[in-house]
Amino acid sequence: MKIGFSTFVLDGGKTGISTYIRELLRFLQLEDSENEYDLLMAKCDADLIPVSSPSFKKTVVPSLIDHPLVNLAWHNTVLPGLGKKYDVVHIPSARRIPFIKGSKVVATVHDLAAFSVEAKYDPARMLFNQKVIPAMIRRADHIITVSEYTKQDIVKYTRYPEEQISVIYSGINRDLFQPVAEAEARERLQVLHGLDKPFFIYVSRLEHPGKNHIRLIEAFERFKLENDSSHQLVLAGADWPGADRIKARAAESPVKGDILFPGFVPIKSLPLLYSACDLMVFPSLFEGFGFPIIEALACGAPVICSNTSSMKEIAQGLVPTFDPTDAEELFQCLENAAVKGRTTEMRTRGIEYATMFDWRKTAASVMEIYRSMS
Repeated sequence: MKIGFSTFVLDGGKTGISTYIRELLRFLQLEDSENEYDLLMAKCDADLIPVSSPSFKKTVVPSLIDHPLVNLAWHNTVLPGLGKKYDVVHIPSARRIPFIKGSKVVATVHDLAAFSVEAKYDPARMLFNQKVIPAMIRRADHIITVSEYTKQDIVKYTRYPEEQISVIYSGINRDLFQPVAEAEARERLQVLHGLDKPFFIYVSRLEHPGKNHIRLIEAFERFKLENDSSHQLVLAGADWPGADRIKARAAESPVKGDILFPGFVPIKSLPLLYSACDLMVFPSLFEGFGFPIIEALACGAPVICSNTSSMKEIAQGLVPTFDPTDAEELFQCLENAAVKGRTTEMRTRGIEYATMFDWRKTAASVMEIYRSMS
């Protein structure tokens, strides 16, 4: 089969969808010796995906086409013509599913957050997500999604046939996300990022209100003031819409000196942060999957997370959860986890559980979907 793969939502490699695209294509190159792939890419992101297999090639277009509106138009004008030479086109984001098709379309839908998180986006994007994307999803020949929760949302909000939806969990980079000896991790973090105190970590783009940083800041303030703690809060992630509000709230905090914004952290630093932290807190209001939960468990970190959307499903009862809209509940969960610490048994169970999320299995399952389209 000839498969076209649209990569136009890489966002510079700084999002969960970008991780999905890059890792899936990396493992498809390792696992698939049957099919030929054409990776459709904007020039600005072309270096993000190395090609190591002779069955894979890149079709690189000018960076201008990566602009969202231009790219949406491209998927409905240029892609249908290109698509005639493919057996299947894989669109790894609901935002780019074309209304006009030149071949069969498999699409990955990561979440439908706009239906659950008020003001998730600006008004124009909320309208697009709530009114246009459901119609786009209905144009796909098969849907892959990354959690049972999102599958149910797709059925509920788009009326897409349930039997044409496959839940395929994402993996994690198991070569990278492994425990690092705590002393070594702390020593390297001091050199790389200047961290020399105990800390809690939240790995997420700085987006307000969806990622819920401000409630976490409030819970951290209370923890510091009530426990006379030396802990710092590390909010690692790239600036996104609403980042200014998050940083303004931190600047007003009585513990502002212990709230750190290192920006987007290179992926190679994440195992150090997870291995050295006293707690990984994931208070997002909504997630289609939630990579940091699994990544942190794989590194042996204690984790707490929200009990909403797919996060409760992914947590599988292994980590404490809380209502992310309830500041008191968030604080209590954070304090309990920080004071009690982690047992060796909890750490071992988390590491073992994380091994289930394997990109090789993901790639093999995606290949089965491609075969079913022939």
